[in-house]
Amino acid sequence: MSVKDRATEVSENVRDSYRATKAKAEETYEAAAARTGEFYAGARERAGVAGERTAAAVKSNPIAAVVGGLGIGMLLGALLPRSRREAEMLGPYGSKITDRARDAANAARAVGEEKLDELGFVKDNARETAKKLMDTAKEAANEASSAAAEKARGSE
Repeated sequence: MSVKDRATEVSENVRDSYRATKAKAEETYEAAAARTGEFYAGARERAGVAGERTAAAVKSNPIAAVVGGLGIGMLLGALLPRSRREAEMLGPYGSKITDRARDAANAARAVGEEKLDELGFVKDNARETAKKLMDTAKEAANEASSAAAEKARGSE
C-alpha cells in the first residue's frame, strides 16, 4: 500500500468518524431539547397547580393571607441590609423616615388588631390559619420542585 493510498484511507476514516460524531451530537441535542421541553411543560403545569392551591387557600381565608403577607413582607424588610446608596441618598432624613414608617406601621397594626377583635378573630386562630396557609404554600412549592426535579432526571 502506497503512502497516498494510506493517506486516502486515513482521510476516509476521519470523515466517517466525523460523520458518526456529528450524527451522535445531533441525536443527543434533539433528545436534550425534547427532555427540556417536557421538563418545562411539566414544571409549568405543576406551578399552575401550586398557584391554584395557594389561590384556593387565600380565597378560603383572605384575612390570614393578608396577615401572612404582611408578616413575610416585614420579615424580608428586616432581613434586607440597608445599602450604602440608600444611606447616602437619605442622609439625616433616613432615621426620620424610618421613625415615621414605624409609627405608621404601629398605628396600622393597632387598627388591624381592633378590627380583628371586632370580627371575633382571636390571635391564636389567626396564627393557626396563617400557619396552615404557609404550610399549604410550602407543600405546593415542594411538590412542584420535586416533580420538576424528577422530570429533569427523566424518571417520569
